[in-house]
Amino acid sequence: MKKEYQVTESELFDFFNGKLSVEEEKEILEWKEACDENRELFDVMRKENLILKEVVRVQLIKGDYSSIQGRIIPRRHRAFKLKYWGVAAAIVVGVIFSVSLWQYSSMDNNKEISHVGAPARAAILELSGGERHYLGGSEIEFKEQDGTQLAVSEGKVVYDKKTGEDVEKEEEVLVFNKITVPRGAGLYRILLSDGSVIWLNSDSRLEYPEKFALEERRVRISGEAFFDVARDTMRPFVVETALQSVSVLGTKFNVSAYPSEPVLTTLASGKVKVMSVSEMDSVVLLPGEQSVLSVNADNLSVRQVKISDVVSWKDGIINIENMSLREILKVVSRAYDVDFNTELLPADDIILRGSISSDESLGVFLAVLSKVADVKFKMKTDGKIEVQKIN
Repeated sequence: MKKEYQVTESELFDFFNGKLSVEEEKEILEWKEACDENRELFDVMRKENLILKEVVRVQLIKGDYSSIQGRIIPRRHRAFKLKYWGVAAAIVVGVIFSVSLWQYSSMDNNKEISHVGAPARAAILELSGGERHYLGGSEIEFKEQDGTQLAVSEGKVVYDKKTGEDVEKEEEVLVFNKITVPRGAGLYRILLSDGSVIWLNSDSRLEYPEKFALEERRVRISGEAFFDVARDTMRPFVVETALQSVSVLGTKFNVSAYPSEPVLTTLASGKVKVMSVSEMDSVVLLPGEQSVLSVNADNLSVRQVKISDVVSWKDGIINIENMSLREILKVVSRAYDVDFNTELLPADDIILRGSISSDESLGVFLAVLSKVADVKFKMKTDGKIEVQKIN
């Protein structure tokens, strides 16, 4: 191959995705080894291909497409051809190509943002007596062994031994332990002693009894959790929040109950009954339905939703389907333990669609938002990130 042979970006994408013939792949590899500049370009495109394929899938569904495309800065000596994608995909590719440009141009003044990594995996276990244990790993399993409650996490075992007097008190009143996933700590998986599995999201808390009652299995949550409940027809599983309760026998569902936000209950399979705390209103949900209980109201409404959009967080995907920019920033705040100042944003909020891996850094997430929502981010001296519309 001659050194002056030109390779287009589309040819490199086809190479990374196995769409070229053996001879064509050989030509690409020879071109790569021809000079340092080619090797550098090859590595950059390889990383951008990974982002395109695995990390960012963003599509703008409301807003000014032309204003975004006009600000995408092309790299020199590059040709790009879209063979299969439409206008929306072209915007996605432009967003991805400009992620690293945004980081290089803006991160010089925002080093604090660039240093915020992906959400960690950690939780805090607080026993009823006040004893606290900091847990690593990504899950905790609760067991009972010879009358002793065990909590096992990443090889660490916490024993909750009780005296005879303590046991007699617990038979009269349920005693609850707490497990908390702080802001910026990502998701945490919890295996209860009855076989039920709970995924707890960032900035969320689960309160569970040291031993379930004979007639029911009752837990309390604040924040967001996904439940895969082990079936037990003799003991319903009840999830309490500050504003409602959900009763099931064995099923899969998601509850989002963050303070000062509507309580959302989404059914993935089976059937659940949702009741307001005043017991003035109740609904029975079928798969694909979501109940909504407003903060200052006592009536439940039901709507159809796409289950995968609601529960993708438990699989490590931060989903922003049909969300406003302000709603997205609330999700980012909890996931990365940062605060935003949105006072400079206009009243009319933009609606976005997309998703991103929760293993990505804050810088990557904000780079994407910067391009698709026409905004810029700046870390202020008070520790908050200022969000401003780009004129």
